[in-house]
Amino acid sequence: MKTSNSSEKKVELLASHYQSTFELTHQMWQLRNRKFIILLITMGFATLLTFATPETNSLLVDIIAKVLNVSDPARVAELRGSFPFGLIQSILLVAILYLMVNLHHHSLTVSRNYRYLGELEKEIREILEIGKGKVSFTREGSFYWENRGEILGFVKWIYIVLLGVLLVLFLAGKLTDDFQQGSILFSIVDSAIGLIIIVFYFYYSRSAVRLDRPSESVRSAKK
Repeated sequence: MKTSNSSEKKVELLASHYQSTFELTHQMWQLRNRKFIILLITMGFATLLTFATPETNSLLVDIIAKVLNVSDPARVAELRGSFPFGLIQSILLVAILYLMVNLHHHSLTVSRNYRYLGELEKEIREILEIGKGKVSFTREGSFYWENRGEILGFVKWIYIVLLGVLLVLFLAGKLTDDFQQGSILFSIVDSAIGLIIIVFYFYYSRSAVRLDRPSESVRSAKK
């Protein structure tokens, strides 16, 4: 009886830990998705600004003029001629670095946590002596991988390609603009920041691909 009570207490603690971990992981998943959308919007706007389309520049100046309550047409025209678009681009570059680092961190945490939940389910099933034919405590493990739609495997590639295209366009345009204007300091700093962004993008992409597969224990359980 003592052993039974001990096992029940252990299962209760594991189940509670499982539930709290799942809730935390779900929150991290939502936060990661928001970070991804914010990063895409920021990179899209930065790319438009980098290629210096007149409409984009005018729109940005108009927004700033409205925020600063500047209504005189002459002042607005002066603001358009002297506005430091290059500095704004550099600020956006730093913002993209921050968002890229956070996206990698949250994405890696979510992927690891789901794998951890799958392993935790296995431990709970062993303690409860649940047979292979039962689906209890397999939600994030074998049940998920056996019932996941095939098209979901391509989602990560869509994210990786979309993010990569915007990243290449922005960095290429920004660094080209720096070198054309002869700004050595900006060129060096922006190149260093751009390199760090690429490194974090690479690790984000690699972890998204490597961790989007069943763990060894799940694969062995299918056999």
